[in-house]
Amino acid sequence: MFAIKNAFNKDPKFLSQVLNAGGVIIFPTETLYGLGCDATNPQALLKVYQVKGRQLGKSFPVLIRDMNMLSEYAIFNQDQKRAITSAKSPTTFILKSKNLSPLVTQKHTAAFRIPKTGWAKKIFKHFDKPLVATSANLSKQEPLPDPRIYKESFGKNSDLIDAVVFTGVNRKRKPSAIIDLTKRPYKIVR
Repeated sequence: MFAIKNAFNKDPKFLSQVLNAGGVIIFPTETLYGLGCDATNPQALLKVYQVKGRQLGKSFPVLIRDMNMLSEYAIFNQDQKRAITSAKSPTTFILKSKNLSPLVTQKHTAAFRIPKTGWAKKIFKHFDKPLVATSANLSKQEPLPDPRIYKESFGKNSDLIDAVVFTGVNRKRKPSAIIDLTKRPYKIVR
């Protein structure tokens, strides 16, 4: 698909080209290294399922550039908006979804996060669609702290990964909090 497959690359413009072409990337999120793809591209989503060895039907977290983009893919009211915009630490919010592939949703809901810092913000300067950001690991395994060993971690499915951003070994092991905003009272899921 690309001239340099599995390239270690820190250029957000290059990463957006990979994503727009249906590619899969490993990149640092605010919490862990994530496997990312265009959340609106079913073929890219299927690659992420395959890389992780994850069963179909489990949803993925979706990174969104800002509240404007969120309004294109989620249904929310002013109270829910306040909850989202007041979050201090990385928090993922479950909302009713729209305009997303069923491969990224579950029962017409999706888990959305608006990153405040980091690589996703850089990618969103060149990429104008929602971005899947599930932890970079095989399903039910520990998150990958060092993406330089992704080939060993993902085995033959590592060939489905098109680009990797390495910014150092991630010592964090804690994913974002998750809050379900689909019904009252709001529920902390994780």
